[in-house]
This record gives sequence, structure tokens and C-alpha cells, in this order.
Amino acid sequence: MLDKFRGCLLGLALGDALGAPYEGMTGPIIFDLEKVLSSGTLSFTDDTMMALCIARSIIAKKCFDPKDIAENYLKWFLSGDLRGIGITVYKALSNYLRSRDWKACGIIDFWAAGNGVAMRVAPIALYDIYSTEHVLYEHVRLDGWITHKNELAISGAFAVALAIRKAADGGKKEDVLTYVKTKLEEFGIINRVYDAIMKVIDLLDKNVADHEAFKILGTSGYVVHTVSSALFAFMHYDNYMDSVVSVIKAGDDTDTNAAVTGAIAGIYYGYNQLPSHLIERLEDYQDILRITDHLYDIVKKS
Repeated sequence: MLDKFRGCLLGLALGDALGAPYEGMTGPIIFDLEKVLSSGTLSFTDDTMMALCIARSIIAKKCFDPKDIAENYLKWFLSGDLRGIGITVYKALSNYLRSRDWKACGIIDFWAAGNGVAMRVAPIALYDIYSTEHVLYEHVRLDGWITHKNELAISGAFAVALAIRKAADGGKKEDVLTYVKTKLEEFGIINRVYDAIMKVIDLLDKNVADHEAFKILGTSGYVVHTVSSALFAFMHYDNYMDSVVSVIKAGDDTDTNAAVTGAIAGIYYGYNQLPSHLIERLEDYQDILRITDHLYDIVKKS
């Protein structure tokens, strides 16, 4: 399971870093790994930074504490290293800076249906790997509430957390998709996120090519697009790199789509099956390993 935990967070960070240079470009994109590596270090974005904020909070508090997570977000926000930060998160953390009220700072508007909660949910999924789905949902909801007071943003993040949870089993991939679908139904989450997952199932059944599927599913920062495209990429390929690169080639919100795909694929395949030559080029990878191991120790002892 430690190998799975490491694969999840490093898979997220690596996907984020590989997708970052192409963010906002219109697909199809010609992915050039040598060009990505030419700058030396593979640098990740706000996706990984916010996920690590959650992990550090859980390690420090030895529990899920949304107030402390908000404080960790604020510390990052005040650092000024806001590479890739989305408008909803920026507004929410600006509100939190003024109010220090994590329950009141989240944004309620059209843009709040973005993927900012889904991109950072992996540490919550890991922390709650042995908890009930109801506990998992509550933690996802409370974290989402800090920035995105939006049903789709939260249910999309819950779908990603469910996928991570089930992928940790390492069983049939089909079971991951079935589990996500079934649990959303049990929770009464029958919305556009659910509809998009049903579309993923249909596209896989029809063996639609990935580039055509991504056109149908969408690859923007809209959480419905990110969740469905990430799940399709994970299901469609049989290894980490092909899954991640496929969503990057599709364009648009390449870093977040690759980060979410990378988290799911990373926990499924495990750390030892990630490309080590790329992990070693990843920014702060040893620190991420250390954080992941501490998080695993907390979960193991709970």
C-alpha cells in the first residue's frame, strides 16, 4: 500500500508537471518530452501545491481539519508562488485572508464549477482509504467548501476520490468505473458529473478512439470535463505514461487533467511502475516522497 500511496501523489505531481508547458493550448498537441525536459527540472503547478497543503495539514494535525487546511492554503497564497492558480481559488483565498472564516470564503458563481477541488483531492482519498464513503464525502465537501461552494465541483472531486480509493485495490479497471458510478447513485449524485461518467462508459463500450472521445467529453477546466476525460484516459490505456500523455495531447487544461489522471493511474500501477527517470527530474520529488510516507504512517496507525 505504501507503493500505491507514493504512486498516487507522485503520479499527480508528475502529470501536473508534464502537462504544465501545454496549458491553454488547443489540441491536438504534439507532445515533445525532450522539449519538456529541456528546462532541467520538471516543475509542477498549483494543483500539486494545494494537494501538498492538505497532506501537510493531515500530517501535522493527525486528522482532517478544514480550518488548518485553509491556513495552509493561505500560507501558500501569501508566499506569492501562485503558478497556475485559478480565479476561483484566488478569490476564495483573498476572502479568507480578510475574514479567516473558512466556511464563508468559498465562491458561488459560474466559475465555481471548476476542477480546483478535484485536482487536490488525492491526499483526502488516501487519508480516508479505510474510512467509510460517507466520511470520505464529508471531508471532500468540507475541503471544497473553502474555495468552491458548488455541487458539481464537490461531486466531481468525490468521483475522483472514489476512483483513487478503488484503484488502490489493483483489480480490474472496469471495477473502478463501476464503483464510482454505483457510489454516486447511492449518494443521490445524479448530475452532470454522473452523466459524463455514463458517457465515458458508453465511449469505452463503443471503443471510440481517445482523440474523438476527448472531443466529446471535453478537456477544459470545467470539472465535468476533467473528471470524465481523466477516467477515460485511465481506462483506455494500460500504463501510466500513455494515459497521462493522451489527455495532454487533447489540449486545454492540460496540467490539471494530467494531474487527476496521474493520481488515479499512479495509485493503480504504483510508484515502482512510474517512469523513474522522470520522477528523478521532478521538482521536490524527495520531499513529496517524505510527505507521502508520513501520510501513510498516519493512516496505517489509525
